[in-house]
Amino acid sequence: MTQTTAISATEHGVVRVFLAKPLADLAPGALLPLEEIANALGVVQLNTADVQQIWTDDTPDGIAPFLRDAYEANEDDIAAQTDAWNTIDQTRCLVVVIRSSAFLDRPVEIVHASDLMDLIATVREPDASVHFEPLPNPDPASALQDAPTKKVPSDAAMSGRIATLALLVMALLVWLMIWIAG
Repeated sequence: MTQTTAISATEHGVVRVFLAKPLADLAPGALLPLEEIANALGVVQLNTADVQQIWTDDTPDGIAPFLRDAYEANEDDIAAQTDAWNTIDQTRCLVVVIRSSAFLDRPVEIVHASDLMDLIATVREPDASVHFEPLPNPDPASALQDAPTKKVPSDAAMSGRIATLALLVMALLVWLMIWIAG
């Protein structure tokens, strides 16, 4: 049975790390064609800007520090997958790093393992570490209230409005008299 992962339309900030298999077919430093990576994952297309291929020879400190620096990967995610990083760092291999934003046609299911590459780790970027708490009252009907009633103006407020209007009329009459006399 093929193992898959669903990538929702709203997923953001998740980085998946794949290990390329056919190293005998690749020249040192060569990269996999993007179309082949998309086919191996079972998707139609990928955003080139969100797919990075790197040889372990190019990461002298190891893949985990690379993910920390390049993707600001969540430290807990990196620590939880130490065995995967050690295995990668001990062999010469091509690592394919794919952000969730690389999948243009979402939602989509991706394949974990294919003839071309295997999913070895998943880490989160800082903006993906959002945790939503459940609402304190799960019944939305109980939160509804009647619309607030409009407050009736007091007698003092009405008297103030009438006095303001009377002053404006008197000011207009004074201005009119000055204009006629002038």
